[in-house]
Amino acid sequence: MKHEFEEVSFKASKSVKCWGCGKRMKRTKKFWQTLNPFNKNSEGLPKDREEIMFELLLAEGIWRSQEEFCISCDAKANKGE
Repeated sequence: MKHEFEEVSFKASKSVKCWGCGKRMKRTKKFWQTLNPFNKNSEGLPKDREEIMFELLLAEGIWRSQEEFCISCDAKANKGE
């Protein structure tokens, strides 16, 4: 028996400069959680749609403030250059 739970989600985009080379780039990310009896809040109760959206908006704010690297600079950093 397969259970399908309703997804609460949205996509966000940001346009930033690479911290390594200064190249402009666009990043898009999907933020999501599901409405299900196992997704509980700190009180041990299942989260409702408003609680989930609040958490997703907080996560989006953190993501927007993070620095980003382009593919080239990220590859160089992983090689140890």
